Amino acid sequence: MRPLLLLLLPTGLMLSPPMLSLPVLSAAAAEAGATAGRAIATPAKQALLVEYPSFRTLLAKNAGDRMRPSSMTKLMTALMVFEALRSGALSAETRIAASRHAAGQRGSRVGLKPGGRYRAGDLVRATIVYSANDAAVALAERLAGSEQAFAAAMTRRARTLGLRDTAFRNATGFTAPGHLTSARDIARLAGEIVARFPERYALFARRSVKFGGRTWRNRNPVLGRVAGADGLKTGYTRAGGYGLVASAKRAGRRLILVVNGLKSEGERQREAVRLLRWGFRQPAGTPPADRR
Repeated sequence: MRPLLLLLLPTGLMLSPPMLSLPVLSAAAAEAGATAGRAIATPAKQALLVEYPSFRTLLAKNAGDRMRPSSMTKLMTALMVFEALRSGALSAETRIAASRHAAGQRGSRVGLKPGGRYRAGDLVRATIVYSANDAAVALAERLAGSEQAFAAAMTRRARTLGLRDTAFRNATGFTAPGHLTSARDIARLAGEIVARFPERYALFARRSVKFGGRTWRNRNPVLGRVAGADGLKTGYTRAGGYGLVASAKRAGRRLILVVNGLKSEGERQREAVRLLRWGFRQPAGTPPADRR
């Protein structure tokens, strides 16, 4: 079977859907911050807290610096899978055979067996809720034929979204030469998912997922600790440190937070909770003009 992404290239269904009219978040704007944003510091190596959808900056620290995204990479994996599901190129009921490469992934995994056949919808939930590397790679291979080809498609998709600091080498976030992004790009990627896939975005708020007869817990430390928190993804590698892209919505106001380079799970939890709570105490910005 030819890879689904390659089959879709002539029509552009996967790699070039209509761009959203999101504001461009320049490096200068991200680093300038709002007056309120300069009143708080963070030990994170990179940090960005913005209002969505205006992307008004409340806090920025090295937001345009290239960084190791770790499992925050899976936001792009999820976006491309969501696009395939919407276009009809993939069905939630599709049975996907796990390769030895997919089943042999290290780190977070749900125990796929080589040759085992799994529903795409179950793999999507395992990828998003538990950050399962084996599930993410199985999806990537189904869509592009190989994880390497999928990573190249991820990078091309990043370019169409205007994510200039981003390049991917795998579907999971394992450290690899050239596998880099920025807090600014991760925030925009999160915004893309919120805007275009509200019905699937709800998966990021699930506290657990059942797979293979077991229950796997979501590691997002803001869920249940910050009022209105509803996503998105944690990340950790030795090279990148502890990171998180999170979002919360209160009274119609949504914030998106990215932090990376923290020293422990505990520090990540404390900073994410503290910064989001602080952000909601700041005055809301002027709503963006109607772009219709």
